[in-house]
Amino acid sequence: MAYKINTKKCLKCGLCVTQGCPENAFVVDKKVTESDGLKLYTVRIDENKCTECDTCFSFEWWCPAKAIVKGKK
Repeated sequence: MAYKINTKKCLKCGLCVTQGCPENAFVVDKKVTESDGLKLYTVRIDENKCTECDTCFSFEWWCPAKAIVKGKK
């Protein structure tokens, strides 16, 4: 059971991408820069790379919205 991103909770902040997943499982599908310079990221977790090491799930600061959840394969 790899981790997934709950798109309803995700803030699109991109912090999950920059935190340093040991397996580089976070994939940016889309990056949009708003007119005010704000960058929004549509991210997913590649289930083929995710080893369920719990790094992204264990630390509260990794995802401020708590959008990273255990998924089903």
